[in-house]
Amino acid sequence: MSPGVGLARQWTCDGCNVTASRIDREPVPLPAAWVESPDGRFCLVCRRSRAAEAALDAAPSGTPDARAKLRRAALIEFEVSRRPDHGDGMIAKACRSSVSAVAAARQRLDLPPAEAQKPRERSAR
Repeated sequence: MSPGVGLARQWTCDGCNVTASRIDREPVPLPAAWVESPDGRFCLVCRRSRAAEAALDAAPSGTPDARAKLRRAALIEFEVSRRPDHGDGMIAKACRSSVSAVAAARQRLDLPPAEAQKPRERSAR
């Protein structure tokens, strides 16, 4: 939750107008994946979109393919920065990307590799 944000019966994203509330209308804190900033209040989907758009705005104009790659890289970097403790596979799935692209983003951001996820133990039969 962003500092200084209290409780509300309903939270509305300034980007997409999606709302978050409890069914019983009791006040709740800002959802964990949302952020309150000077630009407004944004849900996770809008935060991802804004991160990708900011990268495109800062980049020189290019081919649509190059812009798509830049947008994807910005999205992955946003997710790695947001949840550095999540495994590369989890972030790749969330970004609809590859594990190697997530690992490359970690290197670009100078973040340590995520701890390898432990394989599930199989029960003896």
